[in-house]
Amino acid sequence: MSDIENSESSKKEENLAPPPGSDYEVAFTLHSDTQLERAYDKAEHWVKSGVHPDRIFLEDRSMGVINFRKVMRDPLLIQAGVERLIDFRCSLTLSDTDVDAVFSSVCYYEPNTEPAYINQYDPELSSIKEVLNMVSNNLFNYLRKPLLISDGQD
Repeated sequence: MSDIENSESSKKEENLAPPPGSDYEVAFTLHSDTQLERAYDKAEHWVKSGVHPDRIFLEDRSMGVINFRKVMRDPLLIQAGVERLIDFRCSLTLSDTDVDAVFSSVCYYEPNTEPAYINQYDPELSSIKEVLNMVSNNLFNYLRKPLLISDGQD
């Protein structure tokens, strides 16, 4: 397959809407009793440098929102030698003390197979939620870290 065909097929995949009934959302929330230091800047850095999203749909500092799409290997199955991919959209909403991470259009699949979108009856729901919880906990832990302050001495 040529690069042009690969490019066109990936564009088609990105523009496809999830099928009806795949609108199940998984939400995680962090509330901090103290103010989160530069939460938006840190979340933006985490998304771009840590997550390496496949696509960023929206970045709006004034609203405190970052929306992105990511396809990742399932870390729970890697050690078992199973390659399962998890594809999700994530909407982060940040304030000085709260962060909401809502995962939607979540599907999983093995390479070269059709994706299965999760719903409340999916037998893999708890496993997928565990992976998404790992992603959100990674963000929440990162947001809690203090900024490094350079004193100019090296």
